[in-house]
Amino acid sequence: MSWEIWVNALCWLYLMFAAYWLLQSWLSRHIQGLGLLIFGKPGPASSFYFWLLAPGVILHELSHWLVAKVLFVPTGDMALFSPSKNRAQNNKVILGYVEIYKTDPLRQSLIGIAPLLTGIVALAFIANLLQFRYGFSDGTQILHIFQNLPADLLKTVSQPINLLWLYLVFTISNGMLPSSADRRPWLLGFVLPAAILATLGFLGFLPPISLEYQQKVISFLGNLTWVFAFAAVINLLLALVVLLLEYLLSRLRRRKVVYGRK
Repeated sequence: MSWEIWVNALCWLYLMFAAYWLLQSWLSRHIQGLGLLIFGKPGPASSFYFWLLAPGVILHELSHWLVAKVLFVPTGDMALFSPSKNRAQNNKVILGYVEIYKTDPLRQSLIGIAPLLTGIVALAFIANLLQFRYGFSDGTQILHIFQNLPADLLKTVSQPINLLWLYLVFTISNGMLPSSADRRPWLLGFVLPAAILATLGFLGFLPPISLEYQQKVISFLGNLTWVFAFAAVINLLLALVVLLLEYLLSRLRRRKVVYGRK
């Protein structure tokens, strides 16, 4: 399989993930700002933010806890949104936490990435349930899917029950990114071993990967790309709604939320 196919698949994956990540980051900040405009106080605004994202938060923390149990790593307390602990050092709202005892880098990395993996599986399931076109392997397919996306969305929202599934897409996609603490052991648990394997493969010390297996990996990357694209599109639509509501409330209340640099 040519290297152009691999580069194309990876570029689309990184592009869709970047779009998803930027929209998720923007939504996270502006939903909190919307809560401030509605309630006028940080406490109720934080509660509004938590309850809006509660399903995603619960899935996130349960993913940590479950994988820790599967890997025989002891766990401590688990909590979801305690008002006495609703502020971290960087003035970030803590929506939930689970105490995981320290273990080796590999198991720590697997526990840390668990919410992202469960979130991807959940989003793929919902996408199939809503009968969205699923999976692609090149840019032509991506552009074709995006051209049909408005019609697909209109067809989806015409059924009220699907609004619940779209809400779950929003809350799961905004709760599945690992935190900085979750990512801390990844250098030793994932990055370094992968770099060593890649180097050994490049130098010819590892057996060549069969074409059939390469095609399966490319197909997996295409499906993964679609999941992030699906989440990005839903978050983009919600971002437009949040932006409009924030503007209207700012004019109505004659207040404006000032967002500092992260």
